[in-house]
Amino acid sequence: MFPAAPIISSNSMGATAVLIQGTACTLVAVRAINATAADAYVQLFDAALAADVTVGTTVPSWAIQSDANDPSIGDGLPTNGIVFRNGIVAASTTTSTGNTGATQHVKFVII
Repeated sequence: MFPAAPIISSNSMGATAVLIQGTACTLVAVRAINATAADAYVQLFDAALAADVTVGTTVPSWAIQSDANDPSIGDGLPTNGIVFRNGIVAASTTTSTGNTGATQHVKFVII
């Protein structure tokens, strides 16, 4: 059982790298609200600064797919979450490693 943790929101996430957490942490849940007509991906990078990531070039540590027109997709994370040693930078794209943006509203739970 995880302790209570706040929700961190990144509304209208796209192909621009966004700093979610700038220190070591464990990501225990992600929810992506995908209202686009195509599948989309939330790319997650183990980085302390958004400037450390070049979306489409930097290989993500983890990527989560969200289905087209799905108002809320589950997290696609391992049961105990994922440890990020530096922090979390994220982007939302049309492929799991690309740089074409797919706008989604994404919620993160971090401990």
